[in-house]
Amino acid sequence: MKTLKCLVLSLLIAFAVGCAGYYEEEKRTPGEFVDDTLISTTVKRLLISDPEIKGMRIKVRVRQGEVTLSGISTSSYMVEKAIGIAESVSGVSGVQNKLTVAE
Repeated sequence: MKTLKCLVLSLLIAFAVGCAGYYEEEKRTPGEFVDDTLISTTVKRLLISDPEIKGMRIKVRVRQGEVTLSGISTSSYMVEKAIGIAESVSGVSGVQNKLTVAE
């Protein structure tokens, strides 16, 4: 029984250290990871629901509140609109534009 307890404790410690290493490698705390996920989901939802943008061809990536938009847009107006939508979301610290305009 004592061996089983030691084994379970060892596995829990290994799991905890592994998870801490994952967040350390990403340089994000668990709270930042959750915040970034919420921001990403909100931006994508707003882009998809916009009747002009229909954001299906825009990829949204968030790291520590910094949003990166990439993909293809139909016009420079749509690019500016997508940036404005991303900037309007609470928690966004900045927007990096990597969108290209389809010809």
